[in-house]
Amino acid sequence: NAALTAVERILAIEKKPLIAGEVEHTYGAKYELVNSVSNVAIIAYMNALEKIGLDADVLKAIDDSTPTTLCFDASTTCKFLEKKVVDVPMDRSYEETVETKSTGLLGNTKTKRVSKVVQHIEEWHYKVETSWCVSIYSAADVAQKRVLKSRVGSTTLVTQSKEMPLPEHNDHEPIELSLTWLMQQIDKTPQLTSNFRVNVEENKTKTPRRNEATQNAIDFADHLKGWCGSVSVFMSKLELDILHRHNPAKNEPKAKISLRKTCNLGEKIFNPVLPLMEEGEDVQKADGTEIEHKSVLRLQSSNSEGFVLSPNDITKLLNEHVESMAAALAKVENAFPPDAQDNIVAVSEATLSLLTVHLPHLCNNFLDSMAYVENMMEEQLTAAIGKRITADDLDTFVKFHNARLLCRVPQPFSHAVRRPKHTPVGLVSIESSDDEHKCIHTHTRVVANSTLKMPLNAATVLELTGKQYLHGWLNHRFERHHNDYQLVSRARQFSAYILVIGTMTGPNSIEPKDAIIVQNKDEVMIPLLLNELPTAKEFKDAIKSLSPEQQSFARAYRSMQLQSSVFGCVVIQIKPQLEALLGLPQNALDKEMKLTQHLMELFTEYQVPSDLLGYSGRSEGVALEDKLDNVRTNVKAVTDVIGGEKKKQMEMAKAKTDMAIEHKLQNNFAECSYEPQSMMMSCEEACYDDSSDYGGSSMASSRHSRAAPRMMARMAMSTAPPPMSTAAVGSRNMIGHRSLAKTVPTVASYSAKVIDAPQQQQPTRTEIVTDFKGKTYLSSDIGTSIAKSDGVDFTLLPQLLDAAVEKTDEASALRSTIIKTGQSWLRNRQENLLSGLKLKRLLADELKLEKNKAFDLLDALSRSGSLAIESSELHVIVAVTHCFEKDIIGTIIQDNINPIQKLESSTLLFASAIYGVDARDLIKDESELSRLEGQNPLLLKDSVRIDDEDELTRLASC
Repeated sequence: NAALTAVERILAIEKKPLIAGEVEHTYGAKYELVNSVSNVAIIAYMNALEKIGLDADVLKAIDDSTPTTLCFDASTTCKFLEKKVVDVPMDRSYEETVETKSTGLLGNTKTKRVSKVVQHIEEWHYKVETSWCVSIYSAADVAQKRVLKSRVGSTTLVTQSKEMPLPEHNDHEPIELSLTWLMQQIDKTPQLTSNFRVNVEENKTKTPRRNEATQNAIDFADHLKGWCGSVSVFMSKLELDILHRHNPAKNEPKAKISLRKTCNLGEKIFNPVLPLMEEGEDVQKADGTEIEHKSVLRLQSSNSEGFVLSPNDITKLLNEHVESMAAALAKVENAFPPDAQDNIVAVSEATLSLLTVHLPHLCNNFLDSMAYVENMMEEQLTAAIGKRITADDLDTFVKFHNARLLCRVPQPFSHAVRRPKHTPVGLVSIESSDDEHKCIHTHTRVVANSTLKMPLNAATVLELTGKQYLHGWLNHRFERHHNDYQLVSRARQFSAYILVIGTMTGPNSIEPKDAIIVQNKDEVMIPLLLNELPTAKEFKDAIKSLSPEQQSFARAYRSMQLQSSVFGCVVIQIKPQLEALLGLPQNALDKEMKLTQHLMELFTEYQVPSDLLGYSGRSEGVALEDKLDNVRTNVKAVTDVIGGEKKKQMEMAKAKTDMAIEHKLQNNFAECSYEPQSMMMSCEEACYDDSSDYGGSSMASSRHSRAAPRMMARMAMSTAPPPMSTAAVGSRNMIGHRSLAKTVPTVASYSAKVIDAPQQQQPTRTEIVTDFKGKTYLSSDIGTSIAKSDGVDFTLLPQLLDAAVEKTDEASALRSTIIKTGQSWLRNRQENLLSGLKLKRLLADELKLEKNKAFDLLDALSRSGSLAIESSELHVIVAVTHCFEKDIIGTIIQDNINPIQKLESSTLLFASAIYGVDARDLIKDESELSRLEGQNPLLLKDSVRIDDEDELTRLASC
């Protein structure tokens, strides 16, 4: 407000300049405002530097073709003069009476005498001399520098210490400022004028604030501030050091004025650097008379849009700046002693101090004006939208915009686990980890079914023949802010399925990393880690200067990174596979909840061979209920054996406990504090329950015996185990199910024949295959392609995208992203029907146990890989991240980038590769197609698709 009041006082009465944000103007007027403010700042700088000695004659003599440097040099000397002893009267005094003897009539006389105490103080006198100069030189020719202003001052420094108060000689480090940019902005023909202007046609020009010309002006302002600050600090410190060390024995009158006063004078000088505009159509009309220029530089005339101040008005402001600065310097001359006197601080020091205080004010106003232009655009954008937009707001808009733009709209990654015409048994989704739990949206495509191989171990490989889905996830990130995501797997009550997570290693193979059984209202939350790879452009720029061998290694390693970035998620339903395993018809176990639970328990806890539990009949015409009864009978027989073994071991443990207690009592070791009979009964009840329908343990009790696996493997030879000998019982030192685990053969002895048996190799045949686009070809003629007869080679898709991105403008923004799972999972589980859900964190050891448990069940369900699994789904996720260097406001305002347009191009490029169609075929509306052809014709012209066999063959050969 004070600045505007001063401006109104200077200009004509009809002029009403306002801050730029209060004037309606065009976007081009912002460029004119930056040009005007920058030129005013340059002229104001030169008005101040002229008082130091950088006048018009010096400017004309400077060679613009070489770098120009402004330098401040200073040195200080201190020389001992003499030592003096000074008598300094003290404030104390004493009185004494003196008696004088006399022979006269009056007798002796007495007189009083008052004496003052005088202190003898030694003083050391030094001559302190300072010299400084401000000079200018071109290139590195310091010897030919031209001195603009200099002075040598001296004073006598008195101390009461023998030590030297200052170094005998001290050359201070030069303080330099590059004037090259400032000299380049001055046009010397025909008159000295300021010619700063932003080149709006330059590719690097983003906004009025974000461009090379403005950034150079800002850098110079920062450097000028630093130079002035260093010089001002030196002057103030020099004065204070001498004043603080000057300590004469007798008090001397202090100086009436110091360099501190120049700070107040420098702040009162009028500052013409302001972001001002005017309303009206006649702001650029000339007043008819040319105003006298008092500045060293003139303002270059320009054809502006009519919003910034006219040249005459700007000249008035600059003249006021010159006059107010001259008034301040006149006050300095009156307040400080002349240079001729022997003083450290004189008019020259005060003048330099005043100018080094005022110049930073000019710089600050210029920097604030440039920031104001940018903040003004941000406020205008916020006012237009009605709120300050965030990344979440953009994400919402992108989903809405994709629904209007694309024929194939990205769908939420939330898939029900179900069989056809059945109620879902669970849900698998990828959600954000915040409180909103928003589902990610992916480009989803159903891939032609093929056999997927998944190794459980070196000897067992599962074959999954279920559906396969390809998901393309286009994520976006602003600045360094990363959203956290999690894979969430939920199961319904009395339902179960297996979730396997891994990395695709080929067209029909996946390497499992983690696995877990999700059952009975479980909710498993798996954190996902997104590791972004360098973009194709960054990779090429990084290896440009490496040797051929180093480049070859880098390319091979990047190829491995891209291929390993394909995330795979396999969902395997348990009930349908149990029906196939046990020889039951489809849907036979739909309503057999208890039987299903017991079967899963026998497979996971005891690794019971499926041959002992499946339907043992040979006739196909048997009724469904009869088959189920046969399976129930087999399950009861197995659970009876388990229960019998548990009961025997409990009896043996009870006997051993009784003997141990009796032995202790006989030897008086200790008094028994518990009753063995009640303890054994409670243990027996916990591990054996005759109330089960199948004569064995219940589901709840069996969870306490999870450490007794592989007990029933020996029943492969006979249906009942042989009786255990007394010697075998006596040789054990463990009780309960742990001793059972040591005495019973494992399932490996049963499955060894199946594992070691050589598999019959199928003869190689040449078939006519139809791919996902309806194209027919011979399987033997396919070669290396992402669309093979035995499946889609998902691992080549990241390389395909990498090659496609490199050809577009998004090469510096799209990053292939590797998805990995975290090492700490969360699981909500209901232990029983009467309790609530309880959250538990699963760490590495527990995750390993869960994985082993799931793999044991998969081994049983597939008969160690000999039975294919049909009820499965493979979800392959290929992720890329569009990265913006700044936050969303910085991207729009500072980088002048429309993130919607960038994400639009990335979406079309990504979806084209996922769906295997041209990008133009994905656009719903013809008007949108015409608009996009004008924005990014290369993307719509040359689309690299998923079935581009020539390109994929080239990538595979690399």
